[in-house]
Parts: sequence; C-alpha cells; structure tokens
Amino acid sequence: MRRDPSPALDAGGTEPRSIAGVDSPRAWSIALAGLLANAACWGTIFSFAAFLDSMKDEFHTSLGATALIFALPTFLSFGLGIVAGPVADRYGPRRIVALGAVLMGSGLLITSRAPNLPVAVAAYGLGVGLGVACYLVPVTACIGGWFVRRRAIALGLSSSGIGFGTLLLVPIVERMIDNFGWRTAYVVLAIVCTTALIITALITARPPNAVSAGRPSLQRIRAAAAPGPFAQLYVGGLLFSAALYVPFVFLVRYAKDHGISSSSAALLISVLGASNIVSRLATTGLAGRVGAVRMFMICFTMLPVGLGLWLAVGGSYGGLVVFALLLGVAHGGYVALSPEVAAQLFGVTNLGSVLGALWTAPGVAGLLSPVLAGVLIDAAGYGTTIVVALGLAVLAVVVQRSLWSRSRQPRPLDALVLDDAGLAAAGPAT
Repeated sequence: MRRDPSPALDAGGTEPRSIAGVDSPRAWSIALAGLLANAACWGTIFSFAAFLDSMKDEFHTSLGATALIFALPTFLSFGLGIVAGPVADRYGPRRIVALGAVLMGSGLLITSRAPNLPVAVAAYGLGVGLGVACYLVPVTACIGGWFVRRRAIALGLSSSGIGFGTLLLVPIVERMIDNFGWRTAYVVLAIVCTTALIITALITARPPNAVSAGRPSLQRIRAAAAPGPFAQLYVGGLLFSAALYVPFVFLVRYAKDHGISSSSAALLISVLGASNIVSRLATTGLAGRVGAVRMFMICFTMLPVGLGLWLAVGGSYGGLVVFALLLGVAHGGYVALSPEVAAQLFGVTNLGSVLGALWTAPGVAGLLSPVLAGVLIDAAGYGTTIVVALGLAVLAVVVQRSLWSRSRQPRPLDALVLDDAGLAAAGPAT
C-alpha cells in the first residue's frame, strides 16, 4: 500500500512527524507571495465596477453586454483551475505562474487599446482569465502543501490579498479614471499585475510533501467526489457565487443611480474589501477552535442576510455600507475557508486537482450571473434582481445543510486520514 508523503504519525499514532520545510519561514514567504498575487489580480478584477459606466458609455453598449468584460475572465479564472491544478500537481507551480504573468499583462494592455466591446471582451476575458487561472489554484494548493498545523491561517493570509487589493486599488482606479481615463488605468494595472505575478513565480516552489507520480489527478477527483459531500459543495458554491456577483458588479452603479456620488459609491467596494480582509483572517484564525466547516457555513448564511438588508435599505448610504460589510464577511470567509474545508474532507493529495474541480462552480456562476443580472436590471429594475439573488443565496445554504452535521463531528488534532486506496492527508481538527 502506497502512502502519500504527508506528515506521518509518530509511534503513538496521534501526532504527525514534521517534514523539512513545512510550516517554516520559507512556507510563510510563499503564503505572502500568494497574498501579493491575489491583491494585484483580484483587486484589478473587482475594480471593474469602477470601469463599468465609462466603458459602457464609450462603446455604446447595454449593461448586460458590458458585464461580459467581467463575466468571461471570472469564468476562465475558476473554470480552468481543473486544468491548471493537475498541471501544477505534476510539474510544480513556478512555470505556470510565470505564464500567467505574461498573459495577464498582455490582456490588460490590449484591453487598454480596444476599439470596441468585442475586442475588449476577448482581450480582457482571455488575458486576465487565463492569467489568473495560471496562478489561482496552483498557488493555493502549493500553500496548502507547505503547511500542516498553520494551514488554515496561511491560506487565510494569502486569500486576504483579495480584500487588500479591493480596498486599495478600487479608490485608486476611480481617481485614475477621473483624471486620466479608463485606458490609462488599465495600462497601470497591467504593470502592477505582471510585476506581482513574476515575484510570485520566483518565490513559489513545489511543496516538500508533493506527489508528482502515482495515482492520476482525474482519478483523485473522482475518488474525492464519491464518498464525500462533493456535490453539495459544488452546487452550493455555484448558487452562492451567482448571488454574490450581482452586488460585486452592480453595487457601485446602484449607488450612483440612487443619487450617491461616484467617490462615495466606489468607497462601498473599499468597505467590502476591508471587511473581506478581517473576515479571512478572523475566520481562518477561529477555524481551529470553532471548526473550519462550521465557520464556512456561518459565512454562507451571511450572504442572504446581507442581500435581504440591501433590498430593505434602498438608497440609504449607511444601509449600503452595512450591506458592504456583510458581503465582505460572507465572501471573505467562503474563499478563505474553502481550501481548508476541501483539505479536511478530501485530503491534501493532489489538492490542486480537487480544488480545480470545485472552483469551476464559481467560474460558471461568474460567466452567467453578471450578464443575466445586467439584462434583468435593464428589463425589471434593481428590486427584482436583488430578490432573485436573495433566493439563490438561500438555496445555497439549504443545499449545504448536511455540512452542519459534519461540523459537529469531533476529530482528533492533526489526525491522519486514510482513504480506501491508502492515500493520507493530515489536517487540523474540525
């Protein structure tokens, strides 16, 4: 029987023996590199809300059609993780992250010169989408492999970069668009993202407990899906993300349409980013005590609460600020904890492949939700669109209700979990 070279049990069978490099300063440097990549790339993607009106006006297109610029890269970023994950499992993350730097920078530069909407959609969608896909799952899985005892905290630190990027870049982008135009803003973002991904590629390295041979990744995905709650996680993530992307894309425009100034409207995304950071660090810090699965489900329930508030507050700026806070908490906890939840439920062997499969769900949601929401807003208004998003968020919680029972099942600290093929994975207690 072959064992995954995860931390092995000591003679007493309760604690894992250490592997050189795991939970080391080198491991933390890789987590920080992930934070940098997430801040630059996702800060750029989520700043699209600031670009929406300028690009819509210049290209003379509808709201739904313009939202394709956001939808396509979101789909590719998550959807192609099912390819990028296995490639990184087999060959290591460094080369594929470097490829992402080239694609990301090129896509943003071409977008800055796009003469019409189809060119902008193709350049931004393919360049940014493929660029993020090249680093997102590979770097996340790489960080997971470099940690055992502090894995949830390290993954939370890395994913908090999304909140930092949203907090810092959105107001900067808003000012650049006002002063220099949206095209110049994309040139600056191209430089920022390319630099960040090159640094990340230089720092990342294959985890010391990585497996590059043996059981194929696609078989690993099927093996993970068979005994565990893979379907619930997948469908729940699809519904959750479909609801989430509605305010991510249209909240700034909603605020402007309700008489709020452009700078104050953009500040809502910064508020979202700030609460996102706090949520990622807090939820991953609490995961060891409260349980990662339980914290994951609590974050899921925050989204319908927030959307219900959005429906109720109308154009009240104070109410929208509170909604942005709740949205940041829900999104931050979901993204930060999903790798840890996957590692605990399915093991760390070929984790990139498993995460890649799970994260096609937000990819599909990202392709469909912004476009359909834009069409619905044009046809029926914001109220109907928010009600639909609220319904999807409630369904996401219902679909994953069985995870609550799992969150109450105690596990020994750092237990070694073996699947039926003898593959091993260590993870902190749930």
